[in-house]
Amino acid sequence: MRSHPFLLCAILALFEVACQKPAPSVAPLEPIRERPKWLKDGIVMVGNWEPLIFRERRGGQAVDERKLWEVEHSEQTVMKLKALGVNLIIPSLHKGFGLRAEAEDIAATRRLAEFAHKHGMRVGGYIGATMAYETFFSEEPRARDWIKVNEFGRPMYYNSEQTFRYLACRNNPGYMEFLKKVMRLGVKDLGLDLIHFDQMEMWSEPRSCRCEYCKRAFRAFLRANYSDPQLTARFGFARLDSMAPPPFNAVSGAIGMEELVNPLMQEWARFRTASVTRHYAEFDHYIHSLNPEVALEGNPNLNFSQNLGWRNGVDYGTLLAHGDIVWSEEPNFAEWTADGRLVSKIRSFKAVRSMGKSLFLYTGPGYTQPQSPSHLLLAEAMAYNDMNLGDVGAVNADGTTLTPEARDYIDFFHRHKRELVNTTEVADAAVLHSFASVEFNPAVSLVSKTLAEQVLIQSRIPFAMIFDRHLDQLDKYKVLILADQDALSDAQCSRIRAFVAAGGGLVATGTSSMLTEWRLHRSKFGLADVFGISEPLAADAPAKPIRSQYGKGRVVYIPRIEPSIEPPDPAMTYTFPNVYWTLPRNHRDLAEAVGWAAGVDLSVRVEAPEFVTIELAEQKATGTWLLHLVNYNPPRPQANIRARVRPPAGFAIKQAKLASPDGNVEQTLALTAASDGTAAFTIPKLKVYGLVLLTLEKR
Repeated sequence: MRSHPFLLCAILALFEVACQKPAPSVAPLEPIRERPKWLKDGIVMVGNWEPLIFRERRGGQAVDERKLWEVEHSEQTVMKLKALGVNLIIPSLHKGFGLRAEAEDIAATRRLAEFAHKHGMRVGGYIGATMAYETFFSEEPRARDWIKVNEFGRPMYYNSEQTFRYLACRNNPGYMEFLKKVMRLGVKDLGLDLIHFDQMEMWSEPRSCRCEYCKRAFRAFLRANYSDPQLTARFGFARLDSMAPPPFNAVSGAIGMEELVNPLMQEWARFRTASVTRHYAEFDHYIHSLNPEVALEGNPNLNFSQNLGWRNGVDYGTLLAHGDIVWSEEPNFAEWTADGRLVSKIRSFKAVRSMGKSLFLYTGPGYTQPQSPSHLLLAEAMAYNDMNLGDVGAVNADGTTLTPEARDYIDFFHRHKRELVNTTEVADAAVLHSFASVEFNPAVSLVSKTLAEQVLIQSRIPFAMIFDRHLDQLDKYKVLILADQDALSDAQCSRIRAFVAAGGGLVATGTSSMLTEWRLHRSKFGLADVFGISEPLAADAPAKPIRSQYGKGRVVYIPRIEPSIEPPDPAMTYTFPNVYWTLPRNHRDLAEAVGWAAGVDLSVRVEAPEFVTIELAEQKATGTWLLHLVNYNPPRPQANIRARVRPPAGFAIKQAKLASPDGNVEQTLALTAASDGTAAFTIPKLKVYGLVLLTLEKR
């Protein structure tokens, strides 16, 4: 009997659909609110996460590498680390060679965990995101289906030298199931206290996975987020069956673009961030189901000098809703440069604190440069992090190498944990990091935002970094700052408008609100009624601030932030390194605008050079405020620093105590109270770090 061609095609199409593997979910998961209690005990960490099998396969190791590795995992080393104040060690759990291939390393981690727990210390476990296929594929034959492939279907390696490592796709359900097996091994079998996921990000374009799972998940993402009319408005049509990830190797490639207006490319970037966040959330939920006291930590290579949402699929405002700690390996080590730049990781600290998390970073000797001594890095972490001094050194036969000053700082941290725990920022201003602005137009929005933050840091104005999700919590701040945040939705504009009308202050610059979240051009500012001006001024017009009133609030519009150094040329894969962080030419206008828009005096005023920074925090349980001071120029200690603090309405400052690890200072400061409720005091000396504990009482 002759078959009908149309019937045959229909049967084949149905068969293809039936056999097609389901796309992984990219729907958001609710954050877990109950976090491990031990994190509040304070963290002083070291790591030795490279397993022996990797060191030998990579090459270039020491002749006696095995002996060194054995010492790293010994009880004697654990005891030496504890004596130095270290309370968390992170060795390897799975690098990607396979559980059988890494059996010796896993056994060493098990022994290390037993030694550490015996001596009252915590242990984490490192999990990588690559597959060393020479051994891994023989253990996990299905893993050949887990490889990340580029737009031409070719596998992607970790880097040009380590070609024995394929990148693994976390959108592949098989790989995610394997990772659950590894997590269960670490939590249930080895009894680890923390699971660390490296490469908690995507590789930058054009090295982004385009396997079949990613393609199907991308279409599912679009379908879940948009109705047919919305898809038509977005792309001009609603059909998704032929929609595929955008290619970037064609013509000039991703780097050749200056601003992202292509809607498919925008959605692909958002899909990548949703995928990374979903993976991290799944890890969090699974670990919590095994043991709610095991912490989750990931390495998204946090770095606010770059637009990592576009580059690497990292949306801080969604990713940091999950887990407990994230890594920053940015090169911005604490320093006051000869040309007057304050280099710091303050942005990264503030970003994670706004999401209720803490930061791992390198603070130990050997990780940094001579002009950034270890105790300065520890001072920065003490002031801006949440109970976490970071990685204080590499593990070696002596435990780890610490300078005498670093040991003093670690001792100080442990002695003052009761005062440092459970604090939140006291911030008068909030700087918005708008995803659609910073990620898709970095040469404008990232540059202006970074320079605005630099002004606040060096002017010692207490501020927080916030993300799109925080716009419904603006009542916590006196002033919102929009530094060329050009792409805001109508809903976001409405929230900002309501905040100002109710009495909040607003400082906006340049093109803020000129575009929608899809980067479609409005005929006038989305906040034109609030700004009191309809559109950006001409490029050659004076940058004089324009002050106005809207409702009960004060508004300052500044036509532009004027960089002192010409920024790098526009590009989509953008970096704005600290060599450009000189204060903008109109930095005084911006600082004065924040003060005026606040309507009342700021919470703290400190008279000091620009290389001295502050952080103001609150410990609600004890009614204590904490004023941290950090001198980023240690060769120039400061004397008789005058400070004035305005406590919350209805409160007065009863007592001020200064503590510092520099010379082991502990002293009470004389207070001068004013009729307006403020209190003044003088810090007699600041070498590198000082902590002023302010006891509040009801008036």
